[in-house]
Amino acid sequence: MTQMYIDDPNVSDKFNVDVERIISTAEKLKTLAIIGLEKNTGKTETLNFIVKHLKNRKKISITSIGTDGEEKDLVYGTLKPSVYVEAGFVYTTTEYFFRKRKVLSEILHVSQQSTATGRLVIARALESGKVVISGPPTVEWMKDVVAFMHRYSDMVIIDGALSRFSQATPFVADGIILATGAAYSLNKSEIIKHTRYIYTLASLPTVDKQTANILDELNGVYISDGEKWDKAPIESALNISQLETFGKTFKSIYISGALTDSILRYLHDREIIVRDFTKIFVTQETYNKYKPNIKVLRNANIIGITVNPLSPNGYSLDSISIIRELKNHLPTLPIIDVKL
Repeated sequence: MTQMYIDDPNVSDKFNVDVERIISTAEKLKTLAIIGLEKNTGKTETLNFIVKHLKNRKKISITSIGTDGEEKDLVYGTLKPSVYVEAGFVYTTTEYFFRKRKVLSEILHVSQQSTATGRLVIARALESGKVVISGPPTVEWMKDVVAFMHRYSDMVIIDGALSRFSQATPFVADGIILATGAAYSLNKSEIIKHTRYIYTLASLPTVDKQTANILDELNGVYISDGEKWDKAPIESALNISQLETFGKTFKSIYISGALTDSILRYLHDREIIVRDFTKIFVTQETYNKYKPNIKVLRNANIIGITVNPLSPNGYSLDSISIIRELKNHLPTLPIIDVKL
């Protein structure tokens, strides 16, 4: 178990317990997603932290939503932590990055579909080293990639890129770690407020199993009077206000796509059902104002939160105080700074 270098031994003991809780929970998962709440909030450090603790216990595969492992951040020009793989690890990248690799690797699969940097390559590392991880840009493709990687490993880790939560849906990942920190804001209160909000969305209540089974097969907008589900007479949820022109009354509505501020403002007094929290693109202010009755087909299993106190601009916050305040609101959740 990692030793946390904190002056107060009582605090250190509590954080060490949280480290062990995150690692022991992660070890039981088949697919773990690490989701950064903002660019540079420490998701790659979190990934390397998990790998370090589990590499001798599990056969690990690593994929990504987007591209991770570049030496420099493309926006800030700052150095980024590389993604390390051990010999035997399976990872995804693209043709462009695979040609530039420095790690001897065996190709297991090359996709027919292409990304902005070429076809997707699934490879097995034959030696240890740094790689650039790049993965599929859609949920369905991610499901296929994860299923393929499970043939070669006990555990798949998804490194989640900025604002692209959907590939880490609970329908793909059976556990999620949220990575937050100074890159989101230098205001400690804003970090805590936003992290709590994302956790609230991830923990929304689910519909009953029968309803989930019915709606899971549907795409588009469906409405219910409490007895049965019917296709709404609109092209998409963006046309939600047109329901009145059709004289449609309903108690519940299911939206398979995105739930936005404008849609929520119109539907706030109805039961709203979405697939999962990755489909909710509602500001916290709008959410708090309308206090909607939102349910999901499947909620997320948040196994922990990591805090990165460093911002890309070089500023540093006190991660211990951030962790303490988060724990005041989320007392049962393990929260750690992986840099300590």
